[in-house]
Amino acid sequence: MTEKIDMKKKALKKVLVSVLAFALLISCKQINNEPDVEKAISDLTNNFPQFRKGKSKQTEYYRLERSIIYGENKFKLQLRSEPDSINDPQKILVLINSKNECYAIPFFSNTYRDYWGFKHEKAIPNVKKTKTNFNNEFISALNSLKLNDTLGTGNRVITEMIFSLLNCKRITEKDSLEIFTGYSNQNYNLDNELFDIQTRKRFRRNYEELSKDWYKYKCCPDYNSFYDIENYRIYQIINTEGFYNKPLKLNIKCYRQNAVFNHISI
Repeated sequence: MTEKIDMKKKALKKVLVSVLAFALLISCKQINNEPDVEKAISDLTNNFPQFRKGKSKQTEYYRLERSIIYGENKFKLQLRSEPDSINDPQKILVLINSKNECYAIPFFSNTYRDYWGFKHEKAIPNVKKTKTNFNNEFISALNSLKLNDTLGTGNRVITEMIFSLLNCKRITEKDSLEIFTGYSNQNYNLDNELFDIQTRKRFRRNYEELSKDWYKYKCCPDYNSFYDIENYRIYQIINTEGFYNKPLKLNIKCYRQNAVFNHISI
């Protein structure tokens, strides 16, 4: 009788060990299937020396500001940023597909004018050039993650990025006064331009140029410009394809809407 009880105990122990091993295997698979945002950001900071590196984890240094999930995990978007205490903090966009593959996109401040290709402006001489631009980096992310498909996924990514992640607002004629006024932000490393007459001229030229493209169709206006007030930019999104079951062919024009001031109170 005792032998039978011992055999049952051994059999039960084997079952428990098997169950625990299986649970551990499933758990490891789930962990391994998590998006490796840390690696994506680390790769970005290695490729772009303009980005500072955190002392330990980059995901801790570049804190999560906002994130969205589209549909049933069809894709995810994250906006991450350096601490606000830093002068001229830099940001990063992270795009994640349904397979949890990641791509980190530089989301530089307006200091890096070559990256944004701002109209009516030149790069700042003492600022290291990025040798790329937002339009190219965004398209590279879509293509690498196979989101620039013929199903319109690329358009959905843009829409979610513009409205849900960046909280931009669509610009129409009624917003002209706001564009003429612009915004000011502090940056101790750059020249003061708050009271420069060229700043107001730039705001006016911005409006004049982006509004020209609203009326290219005779049937109705195409308000393709979006104000990112938080980052002092306007994005004009022109898609020459991406319709009728074709991938996107983007041209994202950017306009700077800030006036730098560097006054330090004593």
